[in-house]
Amino acid sequence: MTELLDGIAGVRLDASGAIRAVCLAGGWSTVSRVANQWLVETDWWRTPVRRRYVRLLLESRGGGRPATGRGTADRREPADECVELYRDLETGEWYWSRRYD
Repeated sequence: MTELLDGIAGVRLDASGAIRAVCLAGGWSTVSRVANQWLVETDWWRTPVRRRYVRLLLESRGGGRPATGRGTADRREPADECVELYRDLETGEWYWSRRYD
């Protein structure tokens, strides 16, 4: 199931322009990996839309489920969150698209 989001996204980029962290309600969350990315270019005959979408897995910020197995009683496994953002290629601004659960 997904939750549709909107609004400008707070994004931290590294020197190469890759997303390293995004700002969520509880603060900054580090990107653990880029799950997917794609380009959308449409409506060139009206009002052009040019967006670069990215689906990101974010590192756990202290949540997660209890770890199982020997010697794991006080640890928790990461609960990576999956979010999708897009960059408007005309303005350069980053926007929220959706959150996956």
